[in-house]
Amino acid sequence: MKNVPARRPLEASARRSSGRAKFVFYALLAIACLVVSRFFVVQVREGPMLAARGYEQRLTTVNLAAHRGSIFDRGGVTLVRSLPSQSVYATTGEIADARGEARTLQPILRDLTVRDLADSLRARMPYIQVDHKITREQSNAIAKLALPGISIVPETTGVRFDPSGRLASTVIGFTGFNENGLAGIEYAFDDLLRGTPGKMELEGDEFGRAIPFAQPHVVIAAKPGHSLVLTLDSYLQSETERVLRETVAKWHAASGNAIVMDPWTGEVLALANAPDYDVPRYDRYTADDRRDRAIEDAYEPGSVFKLITAAAALDSGKVTPEDRFPARDRLPIGGYTIFNAEDGFLAGSGSTENLEEIIAKSHNVGAAEVGMRIGARTMADALDRFGFGRPTEVGLPGESPGIVPPLATWSETTLPTIAFGQGISTTPMAIARAYAAIANGGLLMRPRIVSEILDGDGTVAYRYAPEIERRVMTAKTAAVLRGYLRAVVVRGTGNPTARVPGYTTAGKTGTAQIAENGHYSAGAYVASFVGLVPAEVPKYVILVKIERPHGAIYGGVVAAPAFAEIARLAMMRAGVLPAGPRLVRLDSVAKRRL
Repeated sequence: MKNVPARRPLEASARRSSGRAKFVFYALLAIACLVVSRFFVVQVREGPMLAARGYEQRLTTVNLAAHRGSIFDRGGVTLVRSLPSQSVYATTGEIADARGEARTLQPILRDLTVRDLADSLRARMPYIQVDHKITREQSNAIAKLALPGISIVPETTGVRFDPSGRLASTVIGFTGFNENGLAGIEYAFDDLLRGTPGKMELEGDEFGRAIPFAQPHVVIAAKPGHSLVLTLDSYLQSETERVLRETVAKWHAASGNAIVMDPWTGEVLALANAPDYDVPRYDRYTADDRRDRAIEDAYEPGSVFKLITAAAALDSGKVTPEDRFPARDRLPIGGYTIFNAEDGFLAGSGSTENLEEIIAKSHNVGAAEVGMRIGARTMADALDRFGFGRPTEVGLPGESPGIVPPLATWSETTLPTIAFGQGISTTPMAIARAYAAIANGGLLMRPRIVSEILDGDGTVAYRYAPEIERRVMTAKTAAVLRGYLRAVVVRGTGNPTARVPGYTTAGKTGTAQIAENGHYSAGAYVASFVGLVPAEVPKYVILVKIERPHGAIYGGVVAAPAFAEIARLAMMRAGVLPAGPRLVRLDSVAKRRL
């Protein structure tokens, strides 16, 4: 019997090892084939589809805010414009010393306290907005600090910048967080100013931040808003505001407003209110501070309304300039008694006065007698022609129409009291418009605050033309009334306070008791003056109204001096030097010198 070689166990072991190696090899090969096939499917067959799906997941759509249009004065001076704005963000995980960084940031972000900043920097959110709409100076200062976790991110909306601060603040108004108009011109013309937003797609991370080097794609381009050119003259506006503030302060008054209007075009060259506010900090002021009293506050105008009674009387033919009325200081009617003001121009008794004397001396009794002579229907028709009881549509929001009682409700005392400006309410803008009709020969012009609308590139898209609403009196009547207004300044209640050396002025004083809760308040008055300059061919209508003055109540004392100063400044602005009895234009002087 042959012996089995001793090497067989070794050979068997080798064969088993070789089998295992082959198994592992083929298993790995199979796995590799599966991986390669999967790579093929993912990278080649489904690669474009998966890439597109991943891109869609990273894709963020961002609204592109349209650049809000600017607002200019009549000479092209910028009143308001939009600037790019930025926000401060914090990546909280990168901030080790929240309170320390808060102390460093607070002197720059002055509207926030150290505690508020520290709380934001300690927030559990990984990425948080610390402050928004900061100025360029603030963003530059923060960038220089290079604080860990603090970054500056551009905003999709800008920040409204008012170079002049308070100038015409009650007219221009303000915008909200997203540059949406909330008051004044900004609100009234918001649809035009804000433009049309666009859309942009970009790749972002889980927090919506743009991935570096990703290429944004603009889907819809933003269309910039229109710009507005106002009828305001910055110089006249500034000086009118200054004079008004000084007058309100001098008489410790509750408020005041003033209007400068071109009677031939209806353009509002200045519209001032006191108090007013600083537009960039509008939220720190009360709604009362921000109100445009010249159009929002209806009041009983008092004696300045006697010119409307005179216009109705003369134009109807029921009263002539030569007609005389009994001169007396009291008139009992309907259980009440109408008195003349105790301003030094009492009528006395036993004499008569004509319409000019009634106006010049501002006699309430005389005006009441004129009203009763012409009748309620004639007066009501005149009120309707002048547009009282309806907004003037000057182009500003919140305009009050005033209150004109319906003719059917008039009592025995309604007509005589309306005749001297009580028992009816209107706005300063409506009174200024009525006096503009006296100045220009009897045409009621629509007041305007906007002159032009500009496209995004600055070209004129629309220009507002002067708009004549209707004729409210004959040119002859208007000329007679201008004579009456001149008499007020020469020898009436406006003498000498409404005079301006070197220029001829005309106008009417007003002193009206304030009605509250159905009763007239003792000691509460509105003092006003509405005037023309120059008197012969008026270039400006100027209204000054002071509410609740202390120390004096009469329009000739409180408001007329302010009118005179504004009139002087307006004429100088127009290039007309005072030269005694005649007027010399500055451009004429320049030509002679050349």
